[in-house]
Amino acid sequence: MYSKVSGVVLSDATVSYLETILWAETVSLPVPEDELVEGCMDVDDEHPLHGVADCEPLDAYFQISDFTIESLERAQEVVDDFFDQLDSAGLLDRANRFANDDRIAYDFWLTRQGHGAGFWDGDYADDTDDVGDALTEVAKGFGECYVDVGDDGQLYLND
Repeated sequence: MYSKVSGVVLSDATVSYLETILWAETVSLPVPEDELVEGCMDVDDEHPLHGVADCEPLDAYFQISDFTIESLERAQEVVDDFFDQLDSAGLLDRANRFANDDRIAYDFWLTRQGHGAGFWDGDYADDTDDVGDALTEVAKGFGECYVDVGDDGQLYLND
């Protein structure tokens, strides 16, 4: 299935990936810490970042539509590339024995970011197959990705 967000067509797996980003990552405001007033930017009430607190979960203030169009497109490309690599390596069918694509995309984000959960924690194994380590290796090959909050109140993916 697919959804359209800000005019960008996203797979359900990519939506899951972006939702994971929002709850797993925290706000890093676009100003030095010593310029924050009570953890927030000193901006007027109309500014898109008014009341947004530094180091709080992104999902307390943002939703998927707050990612830039370029970031949404990039997320779709990365998720597609990840699934293509899994398929080419014969890992996708094995992974789908343990989880659907949405859950795999969720674990992809957690694994590539080193969040202490993801493919390697045992959910992708049974008595006949342990695909978790192989999935982890593919995910780690993508490196870490950073989410920046722009002065415009939008979210930028930088990998």
